[in-house]
Order: sequence, then structure tokens, then C-alpha cells
Amino acid sequence: MKIFGLELSKKVIIGIVVGVVAVGGVTTGAILLNGNDDNSKQEVDPNNLILNNDLEFEINSELTLLNLVSQDNKVEIVSPDEAIDTSNLGDKEITIKYLVDNNEKEKTFTIKIVDTEAPTIEYTKELSTNVGTKIDLLKNVKASDNSKEEIQVTVEGEYDFNQEGTYKLKYVAKDSSNNQAEEEFTFKVNKNACDQKSGSWSTTKPSTSCGYTTKKLVWRWQVVDYDSQTDTNIYGWTIDVNFHGVVGSAEPEDLDSSYDVYPYLSTKPKETYNDNQDHEKVITVYIIK
Repeated sequence: MKIFGLELSKKVIIGIVVGVVAVGGVTTGAILLNGNDDNSKQEVDPNNLILNNDLEFEINSELTLLNLVSQDNKVEIVSPDEAIDTSNLGDKEITIKYLVDNNEKEKTFTIKIVDTEAPTIEYTKELSTNVGTKIDLLKNVKASDNSKEEIQVTVEGEYDFNQEGTYKLKYVAKDSSNNQAEEEFTFKVNKNACDQKSGSWSTTKPSTSCGYTTKKLVWRWQVVDYDSQTDTNIYGWTIDVNFHGVVGSAEPEDLDSSYDVYPYLSTKPKETYNDNQDHEKVITVYIIK
């Protein structure tokens, strides 16, 4: 049979669509032919075992024998649907037994166990500490992988426990198949939250959040003879000082910046003596940085 000069087979189902479009006064036509040869369809051989096209599986995945057989399969499977061991990477030989006309046959083929999945990392997205206080950035970090191997996690990026700032870092985990996972996190080093003013002092040790230095001050209860004629003894507390390179002593109210003593105490030690003897007391002063 011919249509529009085309020779068509009797076995072809023909669909004809004619469209007329006017473009610039010109009429055009289009003919679409759709055909499907009945002989082109591939028939399933009922005497062959048909397998799935994809025979590649992830390591440690759940897999049974029948998972390998195509849904188009027509033969009767004799082998039991047992679990297949996928714990080792590489090729694995599989044999399936089936029946054809009540005759038992078998097919042996190869599947491949692969590892294409990256590890997963459990972590906290933000960590913080104070200047000078070190913490373990990996303390609560865990990595797991479908390979079930032990995965080591490392920290990538630069940071300094002694430098205030916000650091952008990342955790990195890699398995033996070179699948790598990376997770970003923030590490903050905060300025010490000290509630005491820099340069202030106390005779009690500050909290650990305050940086400080120490200085030992020696206070003396001295017998002072201001008037030898009347032999009058005056008792008072003084402190050892370095005045322009000369070591001496001064009373607390006389101390100023010219003395190499910092800071000076605003109150004197509470002890008093009336035994006409000199006494001394060493006091440790904590100076806030």
C-alpha cells in the first residue's frame, strides 16, 4: 500500500496526522507516521534464567539470592532464597539452580561488592572556650561507615587557644576506600570573663577566669625612736620598698609611684604589738593583669 508515495508494510500500524498552517500566505502540511513492528519485541526465553542488569552492591548491604533475579524471569528457582555475605569488597561468585522441563540446571555468575558511601560524622556545630584554656575538639565526635571499620576523625584549619577569635574549622573522616566526609564547625576562643579590673589587687586568690601575677610584700612592725632625747618609742607598720635603687622602708600612706612597690595596701595588718620588739609579716598580693 502507498500513501503519499510511501510504501508501507501491512504489518505496520500507521498513524497519520496532517496539520495545515498558514505562514505568510503559504499553506504547509505535516505528516507524522508512527509504526511498531510486531516482530521487533524481544521475547523472554522461558528456558533461560534472567538476572537483573545491576549486579553491583554496597558493602554490608542486605542481599538475598532472589534479589539477583529479574522480574521477567520465567523459570522455577530451585535454590533457597538465602542471604548473601556482602562483608568483603570485590567479586563474588554466585550459583543459582533452576528447573527447565523438570530438569535441574544451574547458572554461575559474578556480583561485585563495592564501597561508594562516605562516612557520617556526629559532631557539635559550635564549640567554645576561654583564652588560655585548652579543650579536646574531638571529645564528643564520632564517625561511622557502612564498611563497619573504625574511622578516625581529624580537625582541619588553624586555631589558637591563646588568641581570642572565631575560627572556621572542619572535621574530616575517610574510609579505606577513600570515601571522604567533611563537616564544618565553629570554634570560638572567648576573652576571659574576669569580673575584676585590670591592675586591681587583692590578698585573696582570684577566680580562674582572671589572669594575674603575684607579689610578696613584707610588712614590719618597727620600734621607732623619733625623739632620742625623750626616748619616746612609736610603733607602726612599714613596708619594704625599693626607692630609686635604694632598699628601705616606708609607711603605707607614704607610698606613691616613686616607690617600686605595686600596689600598696590601703589597710595595715591587724596585728599590734606592745613588746618593744620588731616584727614582720609577709603578704602575697594578687595583681589582675
